Amino acid sequence: MNVVPIRFSSLSSAALLMAMVVSWSSGFIGYRYVADQGSVYLASLWRFLLAALLLLPFAWAGLRGLRGKAVLHQALLGLFAIGGYIGPIAASIQLGVTPGTASLFANLLPLTIVLLAGSVPGQRTRGWQWLGLALCVIGMLLASAASVEWAGAGLWVYSLPLLAVLSLAAATLFEKARPGVAMPATTALFIQTCAVIPLFALLAGLEGEVRPPISADFASGVLWLVVFSTFGGYGFYWLCLQRFSMQRISGALFLTPPVTLLWAWLQFDDPLSVSAMLGIGLTLVGLPLLGRKASEKNVPPASCRKLNPQVTSQ
Repeated sequence: MNVVPIRFSSLSSAALLMAMVVSWSSGFIGYRYVADQGSVYLASLWRFLLAALLLLPFAWAGLRGLRGKAVLHQALLGLFAIGGYIGPIAASIQLGVTPGTASLFANLLPLTIVLLAGSVPGQRTRGWQWLGLALCVIGMLLASAASVEWAGAGLWVYSLPLLAVLSLAAATLFEKARPGVAMPATTALFIQTCAVIPLFALLAGLEGEVRPPISADFASGVLWLVVFSTFGGYGFYWLCLQRFSMQRISGALFLTPPVTLLWAWLQFDDPLSVSAMLGIGLTLVGLPLLGRKASEKNVPPASCRKLNPQVTSQ
């Protein structure tokens, strides 16, 4: 999502990454609120309907003058990064995979992005980053292990969360390699949310209901998902993708499981095991190594820019 560039100081960059992590974690908390009130598909439908309505006044000016190719670019990002990520994970839970097991697969996203980063020029993982990656992966697995249960779902069902991870990773690589036309973040996110509304309307309709339940818990849960998980989660994710290397973004995303575990412990009194604490510690040790030689200098030197005037700094 090639948004209008914004410059950040070191402090604001760290704050931006942390905001992405906290907002990304909020989705697990939000869906826990609405799980007892209706299906995940129904909650997602109304989540993106409300998000699109709230974004429209801010996106309207940016929509004028956009060409079909730019709109299609953002719509495809929405289908793969939002619909292709949330839909399969929700389907796996509906078919018997426990939420803990589904989240374990979902937490493989940063690993997948790092492993595939070599296909994007200037994003190859090198040196100490591999050690940092290994520590982060081990820490993530230890932190998530306590919530994993292998339920009686069919073997093929467990491929759905993996499909979700590949879908979002593909959207990330595509956007990093071939950013679209520069536009305000609100405009791009509006197009993306509109693109997934028909998908979740179809999925909710197949379950037999598209009307929201009259429930304060459902309404507050959907509002939570709109503000924190959609505006915050995807908004900060795309902004970070414009500002940082894929290794640094992936390193930050490794903090999502620990943050979610701590959040659930504080808010729902979920148990926090010794293995979870050990996993959090390993993740924190691995993060500086993963970012030690991150390939964030994506901008060519001045001599190269003179040869290619279309290359600009962020």
